[in-house]
Amino acid sequence: MLAVLACAGWLRMPFEQKLSEELAEAHLLTPSFDQESRASLSQKAFVASFGSLRPIFAAFTALTSTKYHGNGDWEKLEQAIDTTVLLDPYNSYYWDLGAWHLAYNASASSLENEKLAPLQRKALFKEYVYKGDELYARGIAANPRNVQLRLERARLWSSKHKIEDYPKVVQILEAILTDCELSSRQRQRVRTDLYYTLLRVPERVKDAYVLGRVLYQESPRNRYPSLLNGLCALQLHPRVKVEQPLTMSQLYGSRAEAIKHIANYLSDSDTHKPRYGMADLLQRMRSVDR
Repeated sequence: MLAVLACAGWLRMPFEQKLSEELAEAHLLTPSFDQESRASLSQKAFVASFGSLRPIFAAFTALTSTKYHGNGDWEKLEQAIDTTVLLDPYNSYYWDLGAWHLAYNASASSLENEKLAPLQRKALFKEYVYKGDELYARGIAANPRNVQLRLERARLWSSKHKIEDYPKVVQILEAILTDCELSSRQRQRVRTDLYYTLLRVPERVKDAYVLGRVLYQESPRNRYPSLLNGLCALQLHPRVKVEQPLTMSQLYGSRAEAIKHIANYLSDSDTHKPRYGMADLLQRMRSVDR
């Protein structure tokens, strides 16, 4: 009888495993805990046996993170967030909340903590930014169709108050266009963000110009001054070869508008944007009026 039961269980195993994977993929079944996850819930072992109650416990542990935030107890906040996302991994709000606390609040608090040595402050600042990014990455892995988590991760690495990493932002945005189902409005937003990001990556200026020209040609509504200024700067860039560059009239409409927008572009404090030849161009255009 034992042999018969063992054989029956062995034969059913592939079917049940496939069914569980399909239910989990459809978010109809909460994923089971692996050994490491169970260990982290050792003090809450009873929770693991009540799958349908996990979202309720997740809401409770998420509320406790507010208390730790107020006290500046980032270690306990991190533990509470880890427990929360483990209990309810399909709720993108918890991933975003936790990543925001770590990457923004905990990092800023560490950097401003005068009780720590300067080098320790900087180290903790960097550590919490990366911990926030890791939480975003885990949340995306659990919710691959969620666009907002990916956009928030891209926003983190483009923030001038954190650690700017525009090549990483490019990877994130390109993955959104490749992996996610987007509405026409979402796709337009991501493509526009990608253009402005490529503009800031020296190795990708050719790609920036190609995408910028596509956006320019698609609709006059896309022709914001920032898009036009970027195209103008890229046409002067030594790494970008343009067979038929856009004229000043096509870009700005008039010399007066060109002078105004290029002057604004050059006054921008963002040092990542290309400026090759823009100052000389502005000087030449102004000299025409003299």
